[in-house]
Amino acid sequence: FDKTGTLTYGRLTLLDTHTYTPLGASDCLALAAALEQHSEHPIARALRATVDELRHTATDVASTPGAGLSGAINSQRYFLGTAAFLQEAAGVRTQDDALAALRAGGNTLVLLSDTRQLLAAFVIGDEVRAGAKTLITELQRHGKRVLLLTGDHPGAAERVARETGIREVEADLLPQDKLARVHALADQGAIVAMVGDGVNDAAALAAAHVSVAMGGGTQIAAASADMILLSEHLPHLAEAVLVAGKTLRVIRQNMAWAVGYNLIALPFAAFGLVAPWMAALGMSASSLMVVANALRLSERTARAAPCADARL
Repeated sequence: FDKTGTLTYGRLTLLDTHTYTPLGASDCLALAAALEQHSEHPIARALRATVDELRHTATDVASTPGAGLSGAINSQRYFLGTAAFLQEAAGVRTQDDALAALRAGGNTLVLLSDTRQLLAAFVIGDEVRAGAKTLITELQRHGKRVLLLTGDHPGAAERVARETGIREVEADLLPQDKLARVHALADQGAIVAMVGDGVNDAAALAAAHVSVAMGGGTQIAAASADMILLSEHLPHLAEAVLVAGKTLRVIRQNMAWAVGYNLIALPFAAFGLVAPWMAALGMSASSLMVVANALRLSERTARAAPCADARL
């Protein structure tokens, strides 16, 4: 699972702004909003929502998926993203001790800098989706191994993992890191299902054996996934897994019946021990049994009424 917009609602809100230069909080937010005009990420929507109207226009905007983005505003280059991104792209070192206190609450931290120094830290909060813990509990109860892969910092990832019951967490991942984890699991013989919503998840969604995009996610995530969960109600996925497992069992039963029937019936027909009309009845009866067995799946789906709204 991805975190933001998947296990959480992705309706991020700005909780606090800390500035580190004479530039005020409103000025820093105006700069961040101008840069985020070029992004679809939930964090971008949260920062854009803090300003009534754009005061700046960012040009020459470059985005690094899973890390941050940069652009020119009034002939000055600004950088917005993770601490690692600011250090690598702008050469700006952040004070880890000061930022650690802001991360302590398990919220997401987005940093703004120019080419010389850190300007501001935006503390952004998100809420875990209703039903996320139910889904994880059901998957684990049926023997599924569940992992949380996120580009967010470890504090925010651990908070969501605690609230949902996920025991394996990897944070600070770039899109290529998520892709590498999917490939590594597949190389170990696992059948991998990936659930995500954003640009950062597109490569991992495309590489997984089965992939599900959230209905409110980005277009590139939807295009990369096998299915779209339009309802965005996560427990529907647990029901989908159960129905898929039963479907596979019914397919195997029907194949076994068809092979077994033909192994028994064909020798009798070859030696002329079965009249043509009896053979015709036998084949029709065999087909009807296969269809009747498959129809049990529709009975299961009808009993699981909530799954009807999942629209996978």
